[in-house]
Amino acid sequence: MACRAPYGSILLDNHPFCIMTAVGIIANPRAGKDIRRLVAHGSILDTQEKVYIVRRAILGIQGAGCEEVVLFPDPANIGNKALSGIENELRITPRFLEMSVFDEAGDSTRAAQLMNEQGVACVIVIGGDGTNRVVTKGSGSMPLIPLSTGTNNAFPQFLESTLAGLAAGYYAARQFSADACTRPTKRLNLYRNGQLEDLALVDVAVCDHQFVGARAVWEIDKLKELFLTQGRPTNIGLASIGGMLHPIRPDEEGGLYVQLGGTAQSIVAPIAPGIVVPVSIQHHTPMQLGTRIPVIFKPSILALDGERELIVNAADHWEIELSWDGPRVLAIEKVMDAARQ
Repeated sequence: MACRAPYGSILLDNHPFCIMTAVGIIANPRAGKDIRRLVAHGSILDTQEKVYIVRRAILGIQGAGCEEVVLFPDPANIGNKALSGIENELRITPRFLEMSVFDEAGDSTRAAQLMNEQGVACVIVIGGDGTNRVVTKGSGSMPLIPLSTGTNNAFPQFLESTLAGLAAGYYAARQFSADACTRPTKRLNLYRNGQLEDLALVDVAVCDHQFVGARAVWEIDKLKELFLTQGRPTNIGLASIGGMLHPIRPDEEGGLYVQLGGTAQSIVAPIAPGIVVPVSIQHHTPMQLGTRIPVIFKPSILALDGERELIVNAADHWEIELSWDGPRVLAIEKVMDAARQ
């Protein structure tokens, strides 16, 4: 494997030949705890379980020979609790980001931005689609290892955190090529009156609501339009609608646009854990890369990766564009195969 450029390492004392490899961890303390736990039948992933996940990831990073792990100082103190149980085993240097935390989604964005600026090689993200979305807004060129602990988990993968830490540690410590060991992902760009406003990694849902409210989307009769980067029959959440209509793999070029309602077609989809409902479809068509599709239903609320975020006024012109500008994601099997060799 070719060596990665120095952006994936931290220079000590500004000395060009003294390089410390580092992996970041961002754990969302709120992931897996939203209102869908009340209206659906999803399990609650409590803070203690996230502590165990982070602890195993740290030990995996250490086992790969990486020298430093950079932690997000989350309000639930997950990082400190994870470290407190392994003092006698710890050889790696832990470091917490110096940043203000406001217990909001923007904390994860700022943490990712700091890690990227400090040259962290890659970051393990512990959360669902929504967590990875806000991390992406600050991660820049830094690759992600998204671990599934949220409600909707089309973007992250189900992977034991020890293995995720081991792969991340090998990638950082051995300076593997980003081109060889990561894969590109798609995203949806949201434009309001011609200006880029926001992004989503999996889905943008147009909802018949007048306020953001509880944020989570679960009322299928309120769903009017849907834009998807991917959709497989094995997905849970809104991506499952695409999976039952016209499956699209994450590595495929296109996406899918769906108008809901009417009587043209009906499918059955698992839109949340334990909630399987009939979904009426008026129309669906493939999305092409670089083509902007206007939002038709107004006024409305736009839900990004399962959470209501943006208000659409009748006078505003909103468009959704599919692109390959999503974050790079570590290809675990390729990294482990390279480490084996």
